[in-house]
Amino acid sequence: MLEQSGLRKPELIKPSTYFITKLAKFITNITAPPLIAIPCLIILGLQDEHNRGIHNNLFISLAIAIIFGATLPIILVVTMYLLKKINDIHIATREQRYVPFLLTIISFIIGTCLLWLITGFSWLTVVMASYSINTLVVMLINFRWKISIHATSIGGIVAAFTMLGGWMATPLISIVGLVTWARVYLKAHTTGQVLVGSLLGFFFTLLQLIILLQS
Repeated sequence: MLEQSGLRKPELIKPSTYFITKLAKFITNITAPPLIAIPCLIILGLQDEHNRGIHNNLFISLAIAIIFGATLPIILVVTMYLLKKINDIHIATREQRYVPFLLTIISFIIGTCLLWLITGFSWLTVVMASYSINTLVVMLINFRWKISIHATSIGGIVAAFTMLGGWMATPLISIVGLVTWARVYLKAHTTGQVLVGSLLGFFFTLLQLIILLQS
């Protein structure tokens, strides 16, 4: 009857496709760079306490790292989304990324400077500094190509935990695979954009950590 009247039946979404899409979005959300940075920063702060005995400054340094490395960037993105300056919280539109990038870099730099004053060359200080540099590099690449921020972030975290202790990075390799799959499945990035992001995040962060921690 519908076909005779010129109307088409509404397309139904297969349950399997629906749940796979939900899974991809869930992975994208929980691996958003500011969120996944929080447990990473806590572990690195505890490592500083173990290696250097910075008991008195641990809470302060963790608070600074989490505020400037995660909380403020989250507030920034949410605020811009509510003000309709960006279309979504993952900033899928390449042209809308520049202001969030700049403000996030400023937040990272402030956090790096405060951590330097409190703990000197610590894991938290060095990683926060690498956040600043990596974000600047990604912003410059973004002028021509929408490299994956998710992949760059998780690649950098894998590098940090590789330096911290190779075994600690092993579980994160599976997360790299999940992030790669989710971003490509959702058509947020091409396979190349995700792979280059993860490789850049890993090797560039590893180079920075080697130079800074040995200086």
